[in-house]
Amino acid sequence: MKRMAFPAHQRHEALVGYLFIAPYLVLFVLFVLVPVVWGFFISLHNWHVLGEQKPFVGFANYRALLRDDLFGIALLNTGYFALLTVVPGNVVSLLLALGLNARIRGEDVYKAIFYLPVILSVAVVAIIWRWMYSTEFGLLNYYLKVLWQFLHLPGEFQPVPWLNSPQTAMPSLALMSIWWGAGGSMLIYLAGLRAIPEEYYEAARIDGASTWGRFWHITLPLLKPSLLFCLVMSLIGSSQVFGQSYILTGGGPHYSTLTVVLYMYQTGFSLYRMGYACAVAYVMFLIVLGFTLLQFRLLSARGEE
Repeated sequence: MKRMAFPAHQRHEALVGYLFIAPYLVLFVLFVLVPVVWGFFISLHNWHVLGEQKPFVGFANYRALLRDDLFGIALLNTGYFALLTVVPGNVVSLLLALGLNARIRGEDVYKAIFYLPVILSVAVVAIIWRWMYSTEFGLLNYYLKVLWQFLHLPGEFQPVPWLNSPQTAMPSLALMSIWWGAGGSMLIYLAGLRAIPEEYYEAARIDGASTWGRFWHITLPLLKPSLLFCLVMSLIGSSQVFGQSYILTGGGPHYSTLTVVLYMYQTGFSLYRMGYACAVAYVMFLIVLGFTLLQFRLLSARGEE
């Protein structure tokens, strides 16, 4: 078969393009692709950091995970955290975007205020919310006490042990995470809303469509790409939750905030069982990949309807 010959200027443009992406490709291979492949290789070994011998054990680490109660707890806690943050967090972001899309006065100021938490590091956010959740001088308990007294509720107000109770610790981390990340998704939703042609809404108003009807039949379907992106990114982010539980609770109380990534960190860097920790990472990767594909499938099916 005769090979197609490209003009010289096209070959030159292609070469320039490859040169531009070359730095990214080098960094991607060195810091993403190689560690990913190397991590799978380690997961097939009994890889103790301090041990001289690192015998090959095949999928023994993966089979051991099936009998590991702590891994099961971490998996359930991570799913619980995702349940508390993915959909509620995106609802908050979408509501903020809808409010800003109304072209209110001082829109840029509100954008900056809502987006400000996104640029903070997890350590700073954790310090702020540890103060907010304090049972002695925290703002949340203070306002709850004021509300208690305003409503003249019976008895004496008891401070809520936000981070010290197994029942409230994970919801507290979820609330902090929603506050922390709502601004990022808000901007994406706002960009999606601004891309919807105004003519669609005018035609719907002429036909007598209500506000809810315009949102359900125009805004939501046309916002599907933004919705899909934010949901997938939120799910991936929730599955990687680490800093919040590591700094604020250390996985407690009673393992109620032990997440998969925190368990992986403790296994790898406290017990030095790198092979087992890599197996945890790969199982979590497969679970998140499955849920991500399910999200694509469900939202694509809705679009075809």
